[in-house]
Amino acid sequence: MHVTKFAELIGKTPSAVKEMIENNKLPIIPLQDPNKPNSRVRERLIYIPEFNRGVREAYFNRPAEERDAWKKWFGL
Repeated sequence: MHVTKFAELIGKTPSAVKEMIENNKLPIIPLQDPNKPNSRVRERLIYIPEFNRGVREAYFNRPAEERDAWKKWFGL
């Protein structure tokens, strides 16, 4: 997914998302023209399946009382 669209979906600015990429906090797929390896034009797309896996892992690593608090709201 393109940086600007991802920023729009998560409610952040594109510059904030670019900073997250620079700090290696988002999984990216770097794209560039293979015929021009030294070109300045490069695109970085965010790899959504890996991002989702990281969010899911973080969710399940939380203590059960925090993770399942929403169930208490519904009386489950």
